[in-house]
Amino acid sequence: MINYFDDEDKRHWPWRAVQVWQILVSKAVNKQLMTYGELANILGFEGARVLAHPLGHIAVYCKKNGLPPLTSLVVNVGGSPGDGFPDKEKYSPLDEARFRVFTLEWYKIVPPTAEEYAELGSGFEKAN
Repeated sequence: MINYFDDEDKRHWPWRAVQVWQILVSKAVNKQLMTYGELANILGFEGARVLAHPLGHIAVYCKKNGLPPLTSLVVNVGGSPGDGFPDKEKYSPLDEARFRVFTLEWYKIVPPTAEEYAELGSGFEKAN
């Protein structure tokens, strides 16, 4: 049976993070950036604001596991990560962070599960 996401149900955000991880790893391997709008369109979202939770899950996972910030590949139309991008000061210039993302062998890493993301959180739980 096919299941569909109900993005009103916040319990789905970890599952959406699983999808976003796959998209971003593909971008990393191909050394590409993408806009929040492009990512939102792929996922069928009406706007990019809802990306904070899935991207937050990935950012938290990367930080806790010593991985470069995979979410640095998602940018606004000006080419910069959004205000929610963690550790902006740590990754200055941002090119250093992206170099680390582009050179890591992401497909050697077993992707995180929705359960792992749920356990770690997105960093936005208190705000919602």
